[in-house]
Amino acid sequence: MVTIMKKILITGDSITDHHIYKGGIEYPRKEAQVGTCIKEEGGGASLLYQLITRQCEKENKYTIYLQKVRGFDNHAYAVWKPCWGNHQTDDACDRTGKIWRVTERLGYGPSPEIPRPSETGSDLDPNAGWDVVVFDDGGLGYRFHQHLWLPILSQKYQPESPWIIMKMSHQVGQGDLWAELSAGQLLEHTVLIVSADDLRRNEVMITRGRSWEQTIRDLLKEFEANVHLRQLLHCRHIIVHFGNDGALWINNEQPDNRQNSFFFDPGCLEGEWNKGIEGTVLGSSTCFTAGIICSILNHGKDTDSIGKGITDGLCAMRTLCRNGHGLVGKNNTPAFPGEEIFQVLRDNTISGFKFNRVPIPDTAVVKKPDWSIMASLSSQQQPRPLYGRARQVAAHGAKVLNDIPYGQFGALYSVDHAELESLNSIRNLINQYVLGDKGKKPLCLGVFGPPGAGKSFGVKQIAKGILGSNVPILEFNLSQFDDYTMLVGAFHQIRDKALEGKIPVVFWDEFDSKELKWLQYLLSPMQDGAFLEGQLRHPIGKCIFVFAGGTRPTMQAFSISDPDKVYGEEDKQGGQYKEDKEIYIDFTRKKGPDFVSRLRGYLNVLGPNRKQVYNTATRRMETDGSDICFPIRRALLLRVMAGVRGNDPLKIDSGLLNAFLKIKEFKHGARSMETLVTLITGGEGKEGLMRSKLPPKEQISLHVDYDKFLALIQQGEEFQQTCNGLAPFVHARYQETT
Repeated sequence: MVTIMKKILITGDSITDHHIYKGGIEYPRKEAQVGTCIKEEGGGASLLYQLITRQCEKENKYTIYLQKVRGFDNHAYAVWKPCWGNHQTDDACDRTGKIWRVTERLGYGPSPEIPRPSETGSDLDPNAGWDVVVFDDGGLGYRFHQHLWLPILSQKYQPESPWIIMKMSHQVGQGDLWAELSAGQLLEHTVLIVSADDLRRNEVMITRGRSWEQTIRDLLKEFEANVHLRQLLHCRHIIVHFGNDGALWINNEQPDNRQNSFFFDPGCLEGEWNKGIEGTVLGSSTCFTAGIICSILNHGKDTDSIGKGITDGLCAMRTLCRNGHGLVGKNNTPAFPGEEIFQVLRDNTISGFKFNRVPIPDTAVVKKPDWSIMASLSSQQQPRPLYGRARQVAAHGAKVLNDIPYGQFGALYSVDHAELESLNSIRNLINQYVLGDKGKKPLCLGVFGPPGAGKSFGVKQIAKGILGSNVPILEFNLSQFDDYTMLVGAFHQIRDKALEGKIPVVFWDEFDSKELKWLQYLLSPMQDGAFLEGQLRHPIGKCIFVFAGGTRPTMQAFSISDPDKVYGEEDKQGGQYKEDKEIYIDFTRKKGPDFVSRLRGYLNVLGPNRKQVYNTATRRMETDGSDICFPIRRALLLRVMAGVRGNDPLKIDSGLLNAFLKIKEFKHGARSMETLVTLITGGEGKEGLMRSKLPPKEQISLHVDYDKFLALIQQGEEFQQTCNGLAPFVHARYQETT
């Protein structure tokens, strides 16, 4: 039986990469160091051809061709230097050796003159009848030379049109090649692969590094509203990768029922994984594209193969970044890590990286601002509190958060996407201030939360992560200050630390006490970076001011809006308007709006209780039913308070754990939780948290509803008995499926 070989064509911008490996031999006879060398390697379509050919050579089902264009070559230059190979999550690379990575991109050489059709061409038969055509459009001119690709698309009006895979760089969705694909029916056969960074260069608003939910929401909104991106939705598949941290796949096989899937590393936002790597690499997008193409060729064109290919591609990108061009050494020749990439594309599990997949419904993302990936993972139409996941977190630690997005800031973990956005924004503000600000005035941040929420803890963890564990932290409780002279004394302490060359982090606790008395004295230091002592004006220096509210639980509750901008003309006749107007005038008189305008960012800390939202109409805090993560917050706090380290198991009575996770409210927030843990353990915790050590009713009632707390302990016992009864059946089912 004769096997019909399928024909695969790879074409696109031709690039010659000039790698300058800068060694350490600066003087003659310095033989102990690695010397400088220059190598040329094929990039772009040529590199893609090498990766795909190697992956498919054992299949014996494909004939793969590379269209070599004569007279049209581009040259790219980069400097590679020895870089530390370690990564915070990578045991394979440590500080025992350095890796060749790019430290400076020198750009492209002179653009080649546009050759006439008679001066270019290839040996390919334009009527070969390709089964798959791969375009590597690097934005270097190929897209404008119709004589190179027009014959390839000669089948565009036929049902047997080739399957087209397009890797496209800036400018996305533009050029003659794209216009030709759009004119016919070929976009219905096209898989488009682009990077989020290239889309951002098209003047679209896609946030980076705040939360995955916000990034996805922005991207899907842009696809619907932005005229430049809307045309991309005509492709059969669109795959947008966010560096090597995640990818969004839009499946248009059923245009009326579009399917979106998101692939992500739970512990990393966009760009975070690379922060632990010194230097960069070339060819990442090519590795990602190769993963998708190889999976389609080896496993078919169904959706499962594309999903697997996306995961393969992300793992290959990280493998390339981790390995660079090999270990630095006199006996090691720097080169593209082809063999390692090939192995990962065959079996991505050997890379050590893991990416999860979650369905993303269009309507939920665009129309519901409180949508979260956590909610998409839930099988309930109305997501319920995550008590089951919280039990796992309490027992085994944060390692069980391996399929949901989470953020780690030192000892602080967060799984709520809104809180994550705020924490990441605060981290970015501090990082920018430390690295780029001249320090003429303080960086001013606001932190709000209910009593006992641990308002200062998160900012301290972020500051220590950026400034080091020895960062000077000063704390002043303004409710205990009597007059301005005490405030001047605090400013002098801050100034002394700044004069030592350090950047102190200053917490102004309960700054909103005494009817906002202190705001008027804080405005000048916030704006001008100086304070008055008599007739003398003293500069404070570079520092970070953190204002922790004591009377308002959120920034929205503190910052009172002007009723004239809220009420309609008819509503202004009522008594409620007059009352609100008086409150706003008083807030203005006490310099509230001036204070808010000087804050660069703020954080609403959630604490262990269910999130509260401020109702501007009633001016009251109300329970937020969309907060399903509060049990996980309690579980994480419980481990810290019980003194459990890392992923060590927590010793706790199952019924008691149920009560801690499900009780409606801790009356004094995290302080109540901590007090109960201390009372139960006696301050030691060696024997764990056991119900037999519960304190008297009078003590428990200070912190929770005693009767409901005891009832939840008994409920946990019933749950445990139910689990024990189900366990044999679950195990039997597991054995059947494995």
